[in-house]
Amino acid sequence: MLLRTFFILLAIVNFSNASLMQEGSLYKEKQELMEIKDELNEFYEIKELEYQKTKAELENIQKDIKKEELSIQKLRDENKQILEEIKRIITTKSMTLYDKMKLGVVVNIFNEMIKNNEINEVFDIMIRMKDKRVMKIMKKFDTQTSTILMKKMRILKDKEEETKQEEKK
Repeated sequence: MLLRTFFILLAIVNFSNASLMQEGSLYKEKQELMEIKDELNEFYEIKELEYQKTKAELENIQKDIKKEELSIQKLRDENKQILEEIKRIITTKSMTLYDKMKLGVVVNIFNEMIKNNEINEVFDIMIRMKDKRVMKIMKKFDTQTSTILMKKMRILKDKEEETKQEEKK
């Protein structure tokens, strides 16, 4: 009986010791998990700060790009305006020259331009000339060239009439 009591006591001590070891082990694991959680939180906080800093830098870069884009657009518009002014001046001067030239010389120049597939340029010049002068030049062209230029003039006149009608509305 004594032996039996001894074994029972020994078994109870072993179970309680095992139970304490398990609790100690669980406590230790819980502590390790808490440490890992703290490390992860710290890591995420650092990464969040880095992200916010990078985001702010990118937003500043984007603002700079927008400013540059607006600046470039403004410069482009100014250059376009200057170019249009230059074209207008050149056209005015060339019109003065064509008006002062002899009819035969103008016709020869236009014929040469037409041979070089520059009929649109000839048309652009002719629509700025006086009607009497244009009719005299048209008489000097061959039939095919005159027909093409007349069609272009009719199309231009139709577009102008459409624009006038739309403006009235």
